[in-house]
Amino acid sequence: MSISIISTIPKAGRAYTVNLNGAQNVVQRYQLILSAPLDIDELPTSFTGVPAINSVHPNRPGFYVSQYKVVQPDGAAKNTLDIDVYYAPTDYTSGDPSSPTPTPDSTITEWGWDDGTGEKELVVDIDGVDVVNSAKDPFDSVPSVFAPTPTFVKVVKFSTRQSYASYLCTVNDSQITIGGMSCAKGTLLCTVSERRLIGESIFPYEYTVRLRYRSNQVNESGSITELGWQLALVDAGMRELKNGIPEFIQTNSSETGQPVNITSPALLDGQGHSLISVASASGTIPDPVYLMFKAYAETSFPPWFYSEPSIPTTPTT
Repeated sequence: MSISIISTIPKAGRAYTVNLNGAQNVVQRYQLILSAPLDIDELPTSFTGVPAINSVHPNRPGFYVSQYKVVQPDGAAKNTLDIDVYYAPTDYTSGDPSSPTPTPDSTITEWGWDDGTGEKELVVDIDGVDVVNSAKDPFDSVPSVFAPTPTFVKVVKFSTRQSYASYLCTVNDSQITIGGMSCAKGTLLCTVSERRLIGESIFPYEYTVRLRYRSNQVNESGSITELGWQLALVDAGMRELKNGIPEFIQTNSSETGQPVNITSPALLDGQGHSLISVASASGTIPDPVYLMFKAYAETSFPPWFYSEPSIPTTPTT
């Protein structure tokens, strides 16, 4: 700033906003006396005697300077600057509290799990046993059961527009714990909506993040595999591969004793061969084989999608 500052005067007035989480934005006011008015195109961004951006509030731990509102009056007062310093609660990573690292969260207005239930196909029971008939064939109709399907919701306001489109309809690529609930890889399906808040000058962009939970487990080669939102189908069909060529699976007719084509799907071994053939060769009936399919892309969600807001402290004067 080419003009020198004669003095910085803290003003007695103040302003703050309050919601269910307590005070959310605190405004502290200053007036700067200049040696001369600013040039018409001069826009200083820092001021002697005014708390710097990201500095902590002197009496409110966890509140940091998020922005300034600067006004140069007209007329006789044009050699002064009126500055409103906006403090907002900011989550930050653990470490030295004297030099916090702010996260993208500006202000959080909603955070938590909504309950819910939904139906899922029961392919493995609670003990990890395949749900098949006594001959180890799948039932004609796969049974369905109710399962918990809660949805995590977080509403965040930002001062600038955020990038989120690449996360739509994706699932988490690693385990995430939200509010004490551990969510395995692939169990959270993401949707995000954006709203422009007309008339809101501090945090005009509002984002609603929804992470829908679903658990779907299968018995894969004797171990339980969590599929989440991905798909698994029992490998079955009317044909099998013989010398690399698909041919109808055959069985001996109970009437003639001659080979005939099967009339309903038979289990396959995951390599294109009928388990009837495998059983004949080994003398035992193998377990069903599941084919895995990825229905949704996996990605790493940004922490602001699910990070928990800090608990506000009681304001001090």
